[in-house]
Amino acid sequence: MQPVTRRGFVGAMGAAGVLGWLPDLATGQPGEQAAADKTVRLSGDGIGLEPRAYAALLNQLCRQADVEEDNYLLGGEMAAFERQWATLLGKEAAVFMPSGTLANQLALRSLAGPRRRVIVPEMSHIYNDTGDACQTLSALTLLPLAPDTATFTRADVDAVLGRTAGGRVATDVGAIVIESPIRRLSGQLFDWDEAKRISAFARDRRIGMHLDGARLFIASAYTGIAPAEYAAAFDTVYVSLWKYFNCGVGAILAGPRELLDGMFHVRRMFGGNLAVGWPAALVARHYMDGFLERLQSAVQVSEAFYAAIARHPKVRVERIPNGTNLARISFAGADPAVVAKRLAARGVRLPGASAGGTITLGVNETWNRTTGADLAGEFAEALG
Repeated sequence: MQPVTRRGFVGAMGAAGVLGWLPDLATGQPGEQAAADKTVRLSGDGIGLEPRAYAALLNQLCRQADVEEDNYLLGGEMAAFERQWATLLGKEAAVFMPSGTLANQLALRSLAGPRRRVIVPEMSHIYNDTGDACQTLSALTLLPLAPDTATFTRADVDAVLGRTAGGRVATDVGAIVIESPIRRLSGQLFDWDEAKRISAFARDRRIGMHLDGARLFIASAYTGIAPAEYAAAFDTVYVSLWKYFNCGVGAILAGPRELLDGMFHVRRMFGGNLAVGWPAALVARHYMDGFLERLQSAVQVSEAFYAAIARHPKVRVERIPNGTNLARISFAGADPAVVAKRLAARGVRLPGASAGGTITLGVNETWNRTTGADLAGEFAEALG
């Protein structure tokens, strides 16, 4: 009997110990948590797959195809998945990363090289939500622009470059980051025309451009600009896999082959190598197919709902300027908790309210399980 290695044990348990006995629950169309699940979730970017449904879906996908296991994210299903992403984003290469935080940092350290200054949006995830990872782990100096706003301008960038050039010690800017949509600004978009101007300006000066496009496909659903068209203005682009492709883990970093070849060594240096990545690749690919069309359909449902519910005397709707899938509502003379309980009984999950009573709604694929008119009717009944 051959000894069981750690990787072999994980693979055996994943494929046989789990998948062999699970019921085949996830037999619906792509985007469905399970065939019987009609719940409309009014928050989140994804459909909220619960553990049993996730495992059943993985079981189904493994039955449908002969999956070739990867080896520490190399080869097999992962190699095919990365090639698909490179083509989808119009880039030469793509690399799977276990997290967006790592994808962003490895892109920036590679783009910047010896020029250690990096321009970032002041409201960006990179600047606010990574514990100074770029500064601490990669010795990058982040230069934040445009406080409390989604868009900085080419003139803003030019001013930073001028100030840098005028310093007594040469400290060149090596990379510029644009995040769009911006989570901290409730999904506001970076102005696309300004982004293209900044990109052209940066390329003339051989400064790397990176797109934190965690929610890039959500942006495309709202603007009609294809992901590859967005990506063309940047050297590298990161896209989240778990946020709306429901795979639980992972990110894709795409860009030039010269930059990404050998990136798996840096990924391992940062502790970012997983024993296998095929489960995430399988589930993400399942939901990628037709995602934009399904989300655009959900957007139409949401627009019809907002137009209808805004006429209700107890409801106030606040749209996010230049926003995407988030909007805010509040109730006059109605307890949000009571409304939420009544909606839950009708198969509609309302997120919790803030201290001031405002509720942030998020459009996702589950909105396709209803119509705008029907959803507004459910709210009217729940409001009494």
